[in-house]
Amino acid sequence: MTDSYAANGQGLTINGYDASLDVSDTTNYLTNGHDTNGDTKERDNVIVVGAGPVGLLIALRLAKAGIPTTILEMLPYVEQSPRAAVYHAISVRELDRAGVLEDCRANGKSSSDVCWRKLNGEVIASIDRKPLPGEKYQVLVLGQHELAEIILKHVKQCKESQVLFNHKAVEIQQDEKGVRVAAETPDGIKQFSARYLVGADGGRSGVRRLIDVPFEGFTWPQSLVACNVVYSFDKYGYQSGNFIVDKDHWCLIASLNEPGLWRVSYGELPGLTHEQLMERQPMKFEAIFPGPRPLKYELKNASPYRINQRLGLTGGMLDAGACADALIATLKQGYPESVLESYAEKRKKVWHDIINPTSQANVKRIFENDPDTVGQTDPFLKMLNDPTVDKSKLRAGDGLYVDVLADHTSMNSKADKPTVVPLPGN
Repeated sequence: MTDSYAANGQGLTINGYDASLDVSDTTNYLTNGHDTNGDTKERDNVIVVGAGPVGLLIALRLAKAGIPTTILEMLPYVEQSPRAAVYHAISVRELDRAGVLEDCRANGKSSSDVCWRKLNGEVIASIDRKPLPGEKYQVLVLGQHELAEIILKHVKQCKESQVLFNHKAVEIQQDEKGVRVAAETPDGIKQFSARYLVGADGGRSGVRRLIDVPFEGFTWPQSLVACNVVYSFDKYGYQSGNFIVDKDHWCLIASLNEPGLWRVSYGELPGLTHEQLMERQPMKFEAIFPGPRPLKYELKNASPYRINQRLGLTGGMLDAGACADALIATLKQGYPESVLESYAEKRKKVWHDIINPTSQANVKRIFENDPDTVGQTDPFLKMLNDPTVDKSKLRAGDGLYVDVLADHTSMNSKADKPTVVPLPGN
């Protein structure tokens, strides 16, 4: 889940969303502030902490709306380790709204088929989510770091934005007028001020710690090791997405946008060190991979991390869109600050009512069930195996989008709501 916090000088409102097997570090915090720009003149600007896809997406939307936006990123570059790589249609729409979808499609690929398998490769259940006639968006496959680089390119083209790497937020002060941020840089401490601060700096968020906000949710005891590997899974009948149901070797195997490259994200025992996890990698591949032995593969990279029942990039992108809508409405379209409270409340409700229970079921489905019987005991897989059910309209993420302006009226009669292209059935 991604938690967001909106403050108007009177208290904090907590918002949250998404958790999935492929998790990303996208925790957002929204804090009221202002910018003095070196003098006493107030300016409707925003600081975004974190240059991952969510932070960059918010910054891009704001900058395109004419809102001066500064991004502070503690790393010297966009994070490159394997993380999320598959984005459902409902989140792909947010890329379109930000004007980056064409570039994403040019660098990524579409995907529609997914299945659940036993460790020996036998298919338990499957679905092919082919686009319906007139359906504008479909699943996008693109590495998280590649997505971030594409959005970053567009951010840099906006005159109302600046991206500052090697800038780590180390102090945040807020009063009734604004927020001030001290950032640690190679040249010493630098000071920034803005009307609003958005923290999009991940599961280990420094912003969250600095404003003393707890990280709701929980962390699974198991670790996940995300690997990019060249191997001929398609030669053995593997589909674009494959969940392996097994209590010891549960995993996700998915084809990536680069030909021959696959993401293998497998579960591991609790409590192992990074070195121990890497030592066990050949054994895990030996247990999971189909085909003759000795195995011949090329491991490009591997990244162990903990599974937080709080985060997820699909929800993160939807939250980014809603956050941008609320800020643009407040700063540029004459809507009251209560829009920000509405944003927080609605996004948190989506997480509690839909994403959290669904994502927990998705994770448990592949490591808490008997692969020989799960196809008939798990309600979702049982539905997929029912020939009487029309599965052509099934889409991940139904109900995740919210209109943060639905219950509000602009004080500017000429203000327009953000344009949102609906998905079929929404």
